[in-house]
Order: sequence, then structure tokens, then C-alpha cells
Amino acid sequence: MTESSSLPGGTFSGGILNVYAHPDDESFGNPGTNALYAGRGAAVSLICLTHGEAGETNGVCAPDDLGEVRAGELRAACAVLGIRRLELWDYPDGGLADVDDEEAIGRLMAAYAAIAPEAIVTHSDDGITGHPDHLAVSKRASEAFRRMRDNPGQAVAPSRLYWRVVPSGHREKLGRPEITHRADYTTIIDARPLGSVRAEAVACHASQRPHTDYSDPVLFEMGAVDYYIRKFPEWEGGPLEADLLGGATHPEGSIFP
Repeated sequence: MTESSSLPGGTFSGGILNVYAHPDDESFGNPGTNALYAGRGAAVSLICLTHGEAGETNGVCAPDDLGEVRAGELRAACAVLGIRRLELWDYPDGGLADVDDEEAIGRLMAAYAAIAPEAIVTHSDDGITGHPDHLAVSKRASEAFRRMRDNPGQAVAPSRLYWRVVPSGHREKLGRPEITHRADYTTIIDARPLGSVRAEAVACHASQRPHTDYSDPVLFEMGAVDYYIRKFPEWEGGPLEADLLGGATHPEGSIFP
């Protein structure tokens, strides 16, 4: 079964649509960005392709109940972050690579048309941690975007595509050897004024253990600055972007944690 829900007070055309594999990707990944744009009045939406039923339970519930529990955790986190539209799909956690490509891509294209975002944000093509589900979502979310751009007469296509990444400058401080760190980012979203929102969102996912303690003073600001690669429009160099919806750039020589 697919769950579709909207929190009160949202308008859903335009804005940003996150496309992720698991409940918690929005909170462990880019909560600052989501809260920042939601606070500015942008429509922030999320498609989560699984219920996360193959994850850990952390003693919160029985394994058979985990998918339902994580769905509730995700709804709570969306409320914290200001995500107004949630599409929670029913693909198998840990088995996204086995889902038919055309079925998944077509379903994503239909969702893009219905939600009508300006920008799509998804996992990078390395999956950040190499998780097979992340890789599958990145591939299909990006391909759905490409096909809509190539056939603009069928529906209003999103105009921007971003992959979320972890910058190479974080390698030593994070101490996470499983993460792929990259230096080819094009866009930095500075959500440091909302630094505490990460902890609030992560706390909603009680069944899952965060692998990085961003409450550590050394890492706190690092967790509130999000990095992306702009895949479309194709990046042609210049000052790094400061806005997923276009326009603003960072001054030359800006330094981020």
C-alpha cells in the first residue's frame, strides 16, 4: 500500500521534492535544508520509497512491527522539518535494486507531475555510503527527471536536479570510512541558524541509531551545512550556488565547516 499524506497549511506546487530510499534519510541527510526552505514558505515534499522494515529496531519494537513504527517516526520528523507532503511507498527495504526499472521510473514521473516541484533532491550516484537502495533511488529519480525534461509536453517538468553529497573536507572530522567524500559539489546550503533542528528530527527516529553525533561541538555546525551537486542545469563553473531554487551564490573565499 502507498501512503500519501499532507500536513495542514501546505501548498505543494513549486519548491523542493526530496526522493529518498528510507525513513530517516531526510533527517540524517539534509534536515537543515528542508527546515530552511520550509521556514521561507517554500513547498517541501518527500517521496520515501520504502517503510524501512529491514533496519534495526534499537529495542523500540518487534522486527515485524518495524515498518509501521518507522512510518510513524517519519511522519513525526516531517512535522519537525516542515515537510508538508509525504509520499510513503511500499517497495521492499533492501530490495530496491530488484524492482523493475521501468515501473519505478514511470511511478516517479507520475509523482513529479502530480507534485510539480521546481527542484528534485536525491541520493548521489555513489549512494553516499554505497547502500544498494540509495544507488537504485539515485539512478531512477535522476532518470525520471531526465525523461520529463526530454518530453516537456507531457507534464510540467522539474527544472533543477541535485544530488546530495558529503564534502571531502569532512573526511577526517567525521571519521566515517564507509562514506564517499566528494570535492565536486556545486551548491552549499547554509542552515546554521537552524542547527538544532537536526537533533529534533533525528530524535523522531528512535528505532535507528545515528552514526554521527552532531551534538558534539566540533561537528555541530558541520551538520547544519548541506552540500549538493547540481546535475541540471549542467554546472558550468563559477561561484558556488547558495540556493537550490537558483539565483544566490556564495562570495569568493567563503569558508564552511
